[in-house]
Amino acid sequence: MKFGASLLTWTLPAWTAETGAYAIQQSAVYGFDVLEILLPPSMDFDAPTVKRQLQAANLDVICSLNLPAFAHIPFHPKEALDLIKKALDQTAALEATLLAGVLHGGIGVFSGKSLTAAEEDTLCEVWVEGTDYARKLGITVAIEPINRYESYVCTSA
Repeated sequence: MKFGASLLTWTLPAWTAETGAYAIQQSAVYGFDVLEILLPPSMDFDAPTVKRQLQAANLDVICSLNLPAFAHIPFHPKEALDLIKKALDQTAALEATLLAGVLHGGIGVFSGKSLTAAEEDTLCEVWVEGTDYARKLGITVAIEPINRYESYVCTSA
C-alpha cells in the first residue's frame, strides 16, 4: 500500500517551481510515497526538472487538473480539450499514469439551468477525444465529481 499527499497539503493551488520543490521536499520528509501534482492551467510547468526532483525524493506521482472558467466544457469545448491534452502531455512527461481532477467544467461556473442534453453531448465528445488521446499515452483519466455548489455539470458518480 502506498500513501500520498496532494500539492495542496503543502501549498496554495498555484504551482510555481518554488512551491513545487517545497511540496516534493515535504512529502519526502513526512514519508509519503506519492505526490499528487495539481497542474496549473497555464501549463507553465517544467516537467523534466520536476521529474528529477521526484526521483531524487523517491516519490511516485499522479497528476490532476481542475478546468478553469476559460475551459468550461459546455461553453468552451475546444479550449477544454486543448488544455486536457496539454495536461496529458505533462502527465506523460512525468511518466505518471493517472490524470485526475475536475475535468468537466470550471469550478464555480454555472449556466443558471440544469445540464442540457446538448451540453451533455458536448461533454461526452470532449471526454471521448480526450480519453482516446490518454489511451495512446498509457494514461488513465479519473473525473472528479464536485458538489452542486461548485458545479452543475458533474455532481455525482
